[in-house]
Amino acid sequence: MTLEAFGIVVLLLPLAAASGWYLALRQSKTKDAANLNPDYLRGLSYLVDEDADKAIEVFVKLLEVDNETIETHLALGNLFRRQGEVDRALRIHQNLVARPGLEPVHRNKAYYELGSDYLRAGVLDRAEQLFRELADKGILLDKTLPGLVTIYEQERDWEKAIEACRRLEPVQGHSLRPITAQYYCEMAEDARRQRKDMAEVMGYLQKALHESRDCVRASMMEGALEEKAGRHKEAIRAYRRVLKQDPEFLGEILEPLERCYEALQDHAQWRKELEDMTQYFDGAAPHIALARALIQAGQEHAAIDYLSGFLQNQPSWTGFYHLLDMARSASAEGLSSPLEGVRSTLQHMIEVSGRYHCSSCGFEGRTLHWQCPRCKHWNTIAPLKDIVPMPSERTYVQRSELKPV
Repeated sequence: MTLEAFGIVVLLLPLAAASGWYLALRQSKTKDAANLNPDYLRGLSYLVDEDADKAIEVFVKLLEVDNETIETHLALGNLFRRQGEVDRALRIHQNLVARPGLEPVHRNKAYYELGSDYLRAGVLDRAEQLFRELADKGILLDKTLPGLVTIYEQERDWEKAIEACRRLEPVQGHSLRPITAQYYCEMAEDARRQRKDMAEVMGYLQKALHESRDCVRASMMEGALEEKAGRHKEAIRAYRRVLKQDPEFLGEILEPLERCYEALQDHAQWRKELEDMTQYFDGAAPHIALARALIQAGQEHAAIDYLSGFLQNQPSWTGFYHLLDMARSASAEGLSSPLEGVRSTLQHMIEVSGRYHCSSCGFEGRTLHWQCPRCKHWNTIAPLKDIVPMPSERTYVQRSELKPV
């Protein structure tokens, strides 16, 4: 028996017991087991024989839908949906909403579960219709509004997603503005891809920063647009804003900042900027960049001595690789065979290791995503400070902002 079937059987055990109790209650004229409904006994037989499908069919038929048994039906449909058997879940929940005698509270639950089935099946228009009808009546807002947000994200209808988030904030009791800031960034990305006027793109980015002044993505996008337009001082201003918004993203702006200072031919200011960064920010990235700046100035040995001194106090695999690479370039003979092997190994590790990780689900990848591809949370992915040479156990903090369906 598969794990999924075992889970269904586990659920059916109390369902079978409930069915027996329910039938016994309705047929309480006798205590003789022989007088039990033969369909009930047949369902037990299927359960013993591990034929979950037939057992489900019998017990659901036996357990009439009314206000006393609906929670069992809802639980069964929910289990089917979670196991990916959406067709079964749909049949159960459609059967529930078709019953005329249910109390409103139970009918509303059935409508929500049916909407969740449609969402899982990718029938977004039907799911949206059910969720919106419930939300407009103020029913199950803690569930229907996140469901609508999920739908609008999949449809990339960012204006409706923002509207739903506005309604959801007082329900959840905390700000969702960091998420709506991401929606405005998505609108800016769409406008940029459609080659719309730069003023429109910048307008969306300003709205993003108005929603959340710590929106790193908006600052990085603004810096990239200003840099592309040749306004390097404005680009530097936008990139430097990232340092205050989230220092973890320092490594993402070092190369763009270097390009801008190079375009302005202001090497002295760039070096001073790096020296300041090494004083206030953790990690090897600014120290490596400063060593590279020293090499650009023709001070190879000073660069090697500086980076070597840093690594003695703060070991870093990435920093060690760059130190070996600098020593290799500075030496006419190159590195010794063992050191060259270490350098090559570290280079390979840097090329294949994850660069970003999600603090919510532990996802790692080499591309920066503002919404985690796995758990679908926003603002939970950040750059890793160093490569991890061997697998290690990590503890990730669960952060759920929208509590998706």
